Amino acid sequence: MIRAFVPVLLALTVACGGAASGGKVEQAIAIAKEIRAKPDEAEKILGEHKLTIEQWEDLMYEIAGDPAMAGQFEAGVQK
Repeated sequence: MIRAFVPVLLALTVACGGAASGGKVEQAIAIAKEIRAKPDEAEKILGEHKLTIEQWEDLMYEIAGDPAMAGQFEAGVQK
C-alpha cells in the first residue's frame, strides 16, 4: 500500500518546494533514497527509522510546504 504513495509524495514534495530544519530534510532524503532502492520494503524501512506511514506523510507535507526545505530535499534525492 505505501509503495503506491511513495512516488506521489516524492513528486508532491519536489513540485511544492520546501526546507524545515536541516535534520528533518536530511532524514527524509536518506529515507527516500532507501525506499527508492527497495520500494517493496518501504514499511520496513520506515519502521527502522521509527516512523509510521502517517508520520512519513506528515514529514513529506511539511517539507513540501516550505520552499527552502523542498529545494534542499529535491537536490538531496537527486545526488
